[in-house]
Amino acid sequence: MSIHLTPLENLACLLLDGLLEDAHDMRYLPRRQLKPPRRLTGKERRRLDPNKGLFKLVERTADRFASRFIFPHLLGIWHPYSWLLPRRFSLSEISVSPAGWPRTDSRLKVLLISDIHTGAFLKPHILADIVGRLMELKPDLVTIAGDIVTAGARDLDGFLPALTPLSRAPLGAWYCYGNHDYFSRDAERIGELLRSIGIVTLRNESVLLHHGNAELILGGIDDKILGSPDWSRLVRQHGPPHLLLGHNPDCFYEAAASGIPLTLSGHTHGGQIRFRGGPPIIRHSRFCLDEGAYAYDDALLVVSRGLGSVGLPWRHGADPEAVMIEIPCGTGSQ
Repeated sequence: MSIHLTPLENLACLLLDGLLEDAHDMRYLPRRQLKPPRRLTGKERRRLDPNKGLFKLVERTADRFASRFIFPHLLGIWHPYSWLLPRRFSLSEISVSPAGWPRTDSRLKVLLISDIHTGAFLKPHILADIVGRLMELKPDLVTIAGDIVTAGARDLDGFLPALTPLSRAPLGAWYCYGNHDYFSRDAERIGELLRSIGIVTLRNESVLLHHGNAELILGGIDDKILGSPDWSRLVRQHGPPHLLLGHNPDCFYEAAASGIPLTLSGHTHGGQIRFRGGPPIIRHSRFCLDEGAYAYDDALLVVSRGLGSVGLPWRHGADPEAVMIEIPCGTGSQ
């Protein structure tokens, strides 16, 4: 039996199909596999330290001024990044087995998000959709590696509901400070606002988590550039963390020297603007730790490109991402 539809009914069906297709696209999350950790010699250096010098001082001053006094006025006028983000965002995945990891009978899924940069370039509903899709993957633990704001605590206005679902992970959501969190000297307020939605900030301290039949030490070190990293305080209560949040990947060698098996970082944006397959144009790591996974001695590092944008409301060649890190059961020797 055939069904005959009027032209108006046909149009309605087409519109409904389009809406359903759009809804499917909104939930779709592109994925890519990270390459295995690149083995470091410890001698990799850039000739110019991107964290020091006159050029860096001028860049940082201009960035701070624009973040505090120019970008906020763009809100509601110009949102190219809110158009780009949902179209270019992807989930990167990697499985690692860190040496010295506590032996457990349960797989651990760690979601790494960094450099969200709430503020003028981002809209809350865009972030809410991405967070919703990420939490559908059911990570055991959510880690946020700094720079949740662009210029200060006021950048979180309107974004807390979008971030709240992150705290529903079974082992919670944890944060460490980045350099942008210190731009307005209200980092403590940022920590208070995050705690109000269940995201806890670790600043040169660690906590003990229980997963499966094992105990896991999670730590957070303060920002290397504008914060006050205190490695002795970090290890004072529970010993060296098994998993460390450190916004700047250049803290990696200090983490390795402290016996920390796995460090998670952001900060670099993968260069944010780069020719595909080429090196970053703007470089933020003295030790060439631009994105992806690295290994030095027995220590591992994962560097995320991050989710947001600064300086320019655009990315090219270094699309935004979050990273899902899987640590298989039976990993480690402790």
